[in-house]
Amino acid sequence: MRIRYLPRANHRIRAKRVKVIDDKGQVLGEFHIKEAVRMAREKKLDLVEVAPNARPPVCKILDFGKYVYEKKRQERAARKRQHRTVARGMRMSLRISEHDYQVKLAKIKEFLEDGDRVKVTIRLRGREMLHADLGFKVLDKVISDLDNISKIESPAKREHNFLHVTLLPDKKRS
Repeated sequence: MRIRYLPRANHRIRAKRVKVIDDKGQVLGEFHIKEAVRMAREKKLDLVEVAPNARPPVCKILDFGKYVYEKKRQERAARKRQHRTVARGMRMSLRISEHDYQVKLAKIKEFLEDGDRVKVTIRLRGREMLHADLGFKVLDKVISDLDNISKIESPAKREHNFLHVTLLPDKKRS
């Protein structure tokens, strides 16, 4: 595992003068970099740049290994808490039977309840392309049947021989 940003420490700090904070959190003042590194070495700790964009950069005297370990733990905890939304797809036909429609509708509800977005697609074949309005009616029926647990991310539209609509789970309504 690798943390995204490793701060500069000790001799890698580029600034000539730095503001130093000791290991107890008290501001010691502004020092030349060599003097600050010497102070950190005397305490058998490292000088770590915590605010590189400040003028002068802010450095803290601390144990660098422990600091990196804590950062990794924080990142791991943040990844554990985040939920990635997955885009799920459901394909239907223009001439879908009522039973097949209900089965697919139940599966779409399951996806939405899991917090995933769902893209419902209808493929038009041959002469069906002349009757795209019937496909839009099927999509409108899906939208109205799922109105209580979803909201529309992108409205029903046609791209070549496909009709599709994207639905998002609605946290407020469920």
